[in-house]
Amino acid sequence: MERGRLTGLALDKIGGSAAAFDNQYLPRLHRKGYVARVYASGADMGAPGGFVMDSVPGLFEHVLVLDFKSLYPSIILTFMVDPYGLAQGTGTEVPPECLIPGFNNGVFDRRDSILPSIIETLWSARDQAKAEQNAPLSQAIKIIMNSFYGVLGSNVCRFFDSRLSGSITLRGHEILNRTKEQIEQAFGHKVIYGDTDSVFVWLGNDFPADQAEAEGKRLATELNNWWRQNLRERFDIDCHLELEFETHYQRFLMPTMRHSDKGTKKRYAGIQYQPDGSHRMVFKGLENVRSDWTPLARRVQQELYERSLRISLIRNIFRPS
Repeated sequence: MERGRLTGLALDKIGGSAAAFDNQYLPRLHRKGYVARVYASGADMGAPGGFVMDSVPGLFEHVLVLDFKSLYPSIILTFMVDPYGLAQGTGTEVPPECLIPGFNNGVFDRRDSILPSIIETLWSARDQAKAEQNAPLSQAIKIIMNSFYGVLGSNVCRFFDSRLSGSITLRGHEILNRTKEQIEQAFGHKVIYGDTDSVFVWLGNDFPADQAEAEGKRLATELNNWWRQNLRERFDIDCHLELEFETHYQRFLMPTMRHSDKGTKKRYAGIQYQPDGSHRMVFKGLENVRSDWTPLARRVQQELYERSLRISLIRNIFRPS
């Protein structure tokens, strides 16, 4: 119901992301003096999906997960990725200092835009919904914001153009790679994996466990400051990227691919200990979470991994100095 109220679509049509985008975008575009095409007619040079780093396989202690909050909407807002801005930047005489470079030969007029302002409005509304503990509204806004990239990358949308979608996903690739480089060069920690909007940082097996959370928050704060300075120097733009400390795995397993010594992607397991002494096992992509495995097989894998990680951790806690 909240999604329907926000997008203007009927309750049985709320899954129509392209129609929802039109309802948000077209009235604003008309006020700018533009008319959109009926069918997609933009450049189709291909645009990759979310970036997934090659992983470092092994059994690790003290792995932090740092996550970019709403990465794709924040890229749209920061780099002014916008169909109207693209039309202005590529089809009119715009001074070079007024352009923000994208990818796939896309450039965007920084002086005026539509989609970034929509994102900014929705972002503020979501923060307000969170403050009021209105979970349905917050979730509805999140779904709408995150659908914008998918719409621009789909040829069923009239605004489809790989200069738009590529300027979002390829910028995401650049952001994760540069974040990894900064973590390793400036802080001396190793990044063992990254997936779309997250990086997995290994602090080292001898890092004090009681300092891991504080280190994660410090990394997030200093990296956010670095990104603000970096984007101001490179593009003279305000940075809306926000890196958050998400979790600390005291033990973390990144398995290898079958018949290979290379690390897997989107498959790992880790154990988190809570302040009250309890623990939580997290599985991603392993057989334990697959519906085509029997309950017995899933339970065996879960208990095997859990016992292995806990025993290894206990051994390290009580090992001789």
